[in-house]
Amino acid sequence: MIYASAVHSWTRFGAHVSASFNLKLKKMLPINLNKVNSDEFKQFIDSFDHVFSDCDGVIWNKDPLPGSGDFFNLMKKFGKTVHFVSNNSLRSKENYEKQFQNAGIDNGYVNLTVPSTAIAEYLKSVNFNKFVYCVSCPETISVLTSNGFKCKEGPEQISDYYGDFLQYTEDDEDIGAVVFDSDFKVNLPKLYKAITYLERSDVIFLSGATDKYVPLKPDRLTLGTGIFTQIVCEESKRSPIQLGKPGREFGEFAMKRANVTEPSRVLFIGDMIEQDIGLGKNVGFKTLLVLTHRTKEEMQSHTIKPDFFADSLGSLIPQLNMALN
Repeated sequence: MIYASAVHSWTRFGAHVSASFNLKLKKMLPINLNKVNSDEFKQFIDSFDHVFSDCDGVIWNKDPLPGSGDFFNLMKKFGKTVHFVSNNSLRSKENYEKQFQNAGIDNGYVNLTVPSTAIAEYLKSVNFNKFVYCVSCPETISVLTSNGFKCKEGPEQISDYYGDFLQYTEDDEDIGAVVFDSDFKVNLPKLYKAITYLERSDVIFLSGATDKYVPLKPDRLTLGTGIFTQIVCEESKRSPIQLGKPGREFGEFAMKRANVTEPSRVLFIGDMIEQDIGLGKNVGFKTLLVLTHRTKEEMQSHTIKPDFFADSLGSLIPQLNMALN
């Protein structure tokens, strides 16, 4: 009876601590993990079972960010599962594997979800058998063709005379899907073609990376390809199935691949507010923003707020080591 009473009391105490932590989370968002005390940091660690993380700007820029690999290795020591979710379909498998290896992360690519994979799996799920019109990077097209899908793309070379653009408004009945995913060679004729095909309601509209801005260097955000996807959405009056961040469908696909069923027990880590923190909010993950490309002031002024923030993953290593010991 004494043992049972003790267990009951401890369970009630644990529930009280958890409830207090969740209440604090709601009142004090976002929480600076670099400033919390040891008890609060342990409560943070206990609040999730799975880590999903972005790659570019979180684990590496051009080279690995200090301590990023150690962070994930420590997460595993805490019993957390570790997975990666990136909007970057541009990298090849070999490039990703090299990046993970340089950061000291084992099995990174195996546990990585990117839009090209999600797009291919979606098309399989609907038994798609027509042509895909791709306004996407070569690697996405390679993934689709390797999965047995027929793709059309281009044009890359176009006339200087605008009147010649009329040919790009002609429909192609062979096209059954339009895919946008990180085409940095996008041009007006490609947009014309996409808008024309999407006039048919039976044409599937899929979007991978939606990034309006990309960090080409640490202190500078520049225009990304998501701005062109937005133009096609407005002109075609169609909304794509978002198989890239911050799309809820993409987050749910990543959960399915990782055999995770409870989103509230996932911590999503990213460096971009709209894409990374937006994904977390759309799916119901806890969110951690690393300030590698954003200032604290920019974060606080944004309408989307993370649950937690830190200077970088490496900045949390001392606290993780203390909590582990």
